[in-house]
Amino acid sequence: MSEFLAVLALYYACDATAATRPMSPQEMQACTATYDTVKTYFVTGFDLAPRGTLERFAQMTAAYAAFKDWEDSNSDLVAAMRADAMNRVRGLVPVDG
Repeated sequence: MSEFLAVLALYYACDATAATRPMSPQEMQACTATYDTVKTYFVTGFDLAPRGTLERFAQMTAAYAAFKDWEDSNSDLVAAMRADAMNRVRGLVPVDG
């Protein structure tokens, strides 16, 4: 779970960055990979369909819905992580603090 929370912190950092300024192409690419990693955590089973297939689309759609359910069930943690990410992006918290 701690690995998931570390990736989730990056996910919220991406959201905070996108909300405060335009992102570079490299940042967008890294954030897209982070978003996929978070969704993949919620894929049922271990076999992902090939990229670009309808099955993969269905898996990722279901995974995103499961992630949103998880966020709803963990709203206090999510709010704290989002606030921390926004503070870091705005420079209000040291990056390693």
